[in-house]
Amino acid sequence: MKTDVINILNSFLEPGVETDALQLSTGHINKTYKILVDGTPAYILQQINHKVFSDIDGLMQNTRLVLSTLAAYVAQKPGQLQVQDLIQTLDGKWVHRDNEGGYWRMFSYINGAKTIESVRRYSHAYEGGKAYGMFLEGVSGLTPDQLTTVIPDFHSLELRYKAFEHALELNPVDRKPEAAAEIAFARGKIDSMMLIPEMILSGELPLRIVHNDTKFNNLIFSSDGRAIAVTDLDTVMPGTSLFDFGDAIRTAANKSREDEPDVRKILFDISVFESFAAGYIESAGELLTGKEIALFPVAAQYMTYIMGIRFLTDFLNGDQYYHTRYPGHNLTRCRAQFALLGRMDEQIKVMDKAISRVTARLNAVKS
Repeated sequence: MKTDVINILNSFLEPGVETDALQLSTGHINKTYKILVDGTPAYILQQINHKVFSDIDGLMQNTRLVLSTLAAYVAQKPGQLQVQDLIQTLDGKWVHRDNEGGYWRMFSYINGAKTIESVRRYSHAYEGGKAYGMFLEGVSGLTPDQLTTVIPDFHSLELRYKAFEHALELNPVDRKPEAAAEIAFARGKIDSMMLIPEMILSGELPLRIVHNDTKFNNLIFSSDGRAIAVTDLDTVMPGTSLFDFGDAIRTAANKSREDEPDVRKILFDISVFESFAAGYIESAGELLTGKEIALFPVAAQYMTYIMGIRFLTDFLNGDQYYHTRYPGHNLTRCRAQFALLGRMDEQIKVMDKAISRVTARLNAVKS
């Protein structure tokens, strides 16, 4: 174990505890370690990326409030979800500051935890929907003014599209010709993609506390395939349920990699969509409005379009934000997202019917 990690652990654990640390490969923002005590997983130690999250105090206040709110919620629903504990340092602080100015925090470890990078079973999609739906219900007692917005305009299409147009205008590395088809696609879709922002602005969609980063590897599954915890709460902020539903579908129902270079291999799995929707609406349906549920297919398109725009913008700017493995990597990612959006366009009516089936089944059960 690296000496710096040992020193960090010494600020959280009593002297004499036998520990080991395994760095986890998942996650692109924070540096995360699984901490073993006497050979058994016991904690998650994480270095916060303070370049992304500059307001550490606000972030940690959010984390504490969300965890305590969820813990009170799951206490009324035993056996459904588990909530991590946030561990204080030995001197009673929630964050340890190292000698290099880094910020560290520690959580309890959820026993039997495993993550799923790619959804291969429809039962996993259903379980993921249930867990994220329970999360939405679990934090529904919080109001937007109680949480710090740690990343303003995180899913704002207006902001993302403005950045895209600015990159086009500057064209700093002369990449517009290479991305001509993608630029035309982005411009051709923007008007239809503005439906959700317009409904948020008009108040037709309620502002809720949402997760904002509902990839499936932010869920913890038990050995028997149940989704037992929702993790990575750093982006929990005000937003719409459509952000959470759409981003989960964007990642879960895509049968190929996010950077698949052969767009012919990119497929949209409608059964994953329906399975996730069944779990999500079953858990959060009493909270959701009819308009929210009806817009779930559009939400999947919206979040896919936003990611395509973000990859395209970074490509035009010379790959300043996302780590790339080869020249044109961000353009490949953009093409994959836009291809996925095209598959969703082809199945939008099928998605609408799937939502109708889900709601009809749940209404039948209630009656």
